[in-house]
Amino acid sequence: MNTHLPYSLLPHSITESSCRIVYVWRDPKDVIVSMWYYAQKILGGADKMVTFDQFYEHFYQGLNSYGPIWNHVLGYWEESKRRPEKILFLKYEHILQEPVKYAKQLAHFMGCPYTKTEENQGVVEQIVELCSFKTLKDFNVNKYGKSQTPVNSYIANACFFRKGEAGDWKNHMTCEMDERFDTITKEKFNGSGLQI
Repeated sequence: MNTHLPYSLLPHSITESSCRIVYVWRDPKDVIVSMWYYAQKILGGADKMVTFDQFYEHFYQGLNSYGPIWNHVLGYWEESKRRPEKILFLKYEHILQEPVKYAKQLAHFMGCPYTKTEENQGVVEQIVELCSFKTLKDFNVNKYGKSQTPVNSYIANACFFRKGEAGDWKNHMTCEMDERFDTITKEKFNGSGLQI
């Protein structure tokens, strides 16, 4: 199952069960850009578009579907510190830099680590390639397929794919926006041990 729910809203059937949770977070500034593009694809039509500046301001104020980004990240971060056997807390940018390392960490966390034979045969690298952003984006089902939403409408699977890169916020934010967001993020994460 995948979800955007904050940890505090997960049902007890998940939080109190033996199931494991993998939480992947990314630089909140890239989250803003990603969500803005996604919203534009969903809304469609120039008359419904929200400018990036407007979207940034709403996001900065914590006004988005999943609540303030800092609370969302900190909820999973704090629980991962309390129960590391329950929650694996990963950063998207780190996964992009060392996908094989994190594929091994994920397999170990899930209780099915790779064998030495599998590692020597390049199985981990093959899985990383099969699960890469480019490979997934190029599947016909993701180019042309649709997914049903909870309200019985459909959305093109292509809406879920854009660049899959880190740092694209630099192409959208002014220096002032960048500094403003860094300041509030440092303030919100202060004392948590979590570094952006």
